[in-house]
Amino acid sequence: MSTLPDSLEIIKACRALFLQQLGALLQDSCVLSAPAIQAIQRGAGMYFDEIIVSSRRGSFREEVDGMTISSLTLVEEDDLELDLRLDNLSARLFEQSGADLWKIHLRFVTLLKRQDLAKTVNPVGPGAIARGLDEMFGAAGAGTLDKKLDLLDRIDRRLQQDLPAVYAKINDFLAGEGAEAAPSPIVSRANAPHKGFVPDAVVSGVNNNAPTSATSERTLLALQHALLSRLPAMTQSTLSVDRAAAAGSPMTQATLERVIFRLDEIDRRGGFAPALPLDASPRLEALIPGLFSTEETASELKPKSLNAAALGVPAAAPEGLAIDTLAMIFEVIFAHPGLSDALKSVVSSLQITLLKVAMQDPDFFSDAAHPARRLIDRMGLAMLGLPVDVPARHPVCQQLLEIAGQLRSRFTGPIGVFEVALTQVDALIAERNVEIRCFAEPYLPMLEQLDRRDQAAMKSQTALDSVIERGLPTPIRDFLDHTWRQVLPLVLAEYGPNSTQWEAYNRVIEELLWTFQPKLAAEDRKALAQRLPEILKVLKAGMERIGMSAEAQAAFLDATFALQTQALRTASAVNAGEVQASNESAPSEVNRLPSAIGNAQAGGLRSGAQLLRTLDLAGVYDAPTQPLPCQPGDWLEVRLTESETCVAYLCQFSSGGRRAFLCNPDIGLALAMHSALLKAQFQEGVGRISSSISLFNSAAERALQQTGRS
Repeated sequence: MSTLPDSLEIIKACRALFLQQLGALLQDSCVLSAPAIQAIQRGAGMYFDEIIVSSRRGSFREEVDGMTISSLTLVEEDDLELDLRLDNLSARLFEQSGADLWKIHLRFVTLLKRQDLAKTVNPVGPGAIARGLDEMFGAAGAGTLDKKLDLLDRIDRRLQQDLPAVYAKINDFLAGEGAEAAPSPIVSRANAPHKGFVPDAVVSGVNNNAPTSATSERTLLALQHALLSRLPAMTQSTLSVDRAAAAGSPMTQATLERVIFRLDEIDRRGGFAPALPLDASPRLEALIPGLFSTEETASELKPKSLNAAALGVPAAAPEGLAIDTLAMIFEVIFAHPGLSDALKSVVSSLQITLLKVAMQDPDFFSDAAHPARRLIDRMGLAMLGLPVDVPARHPVCQQLLEIAGQLRSRFTGPIGVFEVALTQVDALIAERNVEIRCFAEPYLPMLEQLDRRDQAAMKSQTALDSVIERGLPTPIRDFLDHTWRQVLPLVLAEYGPNSTQWEAYNRVIEELLWTFQPKLAAEDRKALAQRLPEILKVLKAGMERIGMSAEAQAAFLDATFALQTQALRTASAVNAGEVQASNESAPSEVNRLPSAIGNAQAGGLRSGAQLLRTLDLAGVYDAPTQPLPCQPGDWLEVRLTESETCVAYLCQFSSGGRRAFLCNPDIGLALAMHSALLKAQFQEGVGRISSSISLFNSAAERALQQTGRS
């Protein structure tokens, strides 16, 4: 491979372009200070430089040499949560900019003359962004997880939205400078010491010199190390002295082929039997049953994982370690109570195919974007929102089983068939999203109606606050602030913002205050006598509406009568000594984010056959000033009541931004949820973005936790 004579100048120009574009993006967002932006640029630049000057990375054995088990397995919970957020951001960037990022990577292979440059290492990729954010956290003194997540929340969506355009510019620049993309096949997989073993993972927290943060790879590395430590022949001293020897030797190609043949036979039969000696010829009659438990009825069959012992593969061999690592991940998936049996069946049908990939493809455990791992995640995404008891005959389940069946029959070694399957699953997801949007269409006018109600309520509350700020007699101020503030939202919900009732309940405030003004002229006294009964009627109806006690009603009416009498007898305004300054009144609830989910109030709005469920707050709240961590197209898990949660698709936010519109046709749900309440649920940990969770990685993390408990 030839190197461009001016490659160094091209790399320098690329670095300058990357940092300039990144800085402009962050500056346009208007949410970070200049020092914070400079810190991100500094960290991204450091990452870029480390990639450019680094030599070929060592092997897995060199990665873990000299480290204790605790340093691999004990991860600070806060650090893990932050890493997961950064991983999610990186995954989204890869998903949205994958083509440009891959081309940029291949161009750097040419510029650096580095055939061994790992696919996950890109000088301008998500790793650079993660390093920049980490530098920003330090510069901003963000020592706690909450502060770090708050800073990340400010720019997360902007990065996802604008970075793809930046990567496109960088790719065009490199192409214009003559930096050709290296052919994909020359990007070596030889980084791994043995087939099936974890190759050259860049592990944050394991190797302090690693330029990227890769929580999923760190988890898999720690899981494999934990499996090694549990083998009877491997004592702690052995692990500390010679991990390379402890890992065992790779199988010969002939032995590996016999294991693959055995897996093929198991796949055809749907079961497996006591392991044959590896040097024996595989015979169908010797294959043991057991890939599925043999219960009395087919409906009771439970998927089971296939481990190295069942195949007669030494657990310490790299291939055995790969098998057992994947087995633990499958065990977690099959035992998860929140996953449907239908999804477990789909995953189980691919188990043997994935085992063959894990043994032969070193990228499987090191590359979070590996097509086989992405396929598991996308299949999980395709079934998000379906009930846990969804039957296998559901169209989505049937199509996934068909895709899995086609993959199994076509797979012969190359992973291109996984890309085909991914395309099919993505088409299924897109088709389902279209169906959801069609389901949502009739509810959109109701969503905007609710938004108009919110605007009217906000306007009314603002008017109420302005009245209180004038300075009022104590009983009148308390009545408006504590009683009428509850009445107005109820009237609005029942009659709507354009009704005569809503107008009357708003107008009565000024009319009540008018009755306290001096009435010396006969015409004024006559007008008071005519209008007072209607004013009192509306006030009485409002007090009854919120269940105000008869004693409290009588006390308030007595107070108003005293003030009205005083107005008739004097020529001056109400005694200033009875007026309370507005800053002594209770603060308005507008713009104050609720601190507890218990503030939620369920309701509904019906139009014909459609019922739009609502989840509001006890009071009037504006939309949050800070953007939510979710966006339309996400699947969210939210709490509807203290005992009921659901997973629904975020279709859109209302035009005013005050309500999130979530749908799930499979459970008949159309929900308008106040965005302030949704933000509160995220902050309190009862809401989450389900579609951002990797099924494969989360199962690996759970498996790692289980190794620590066993």
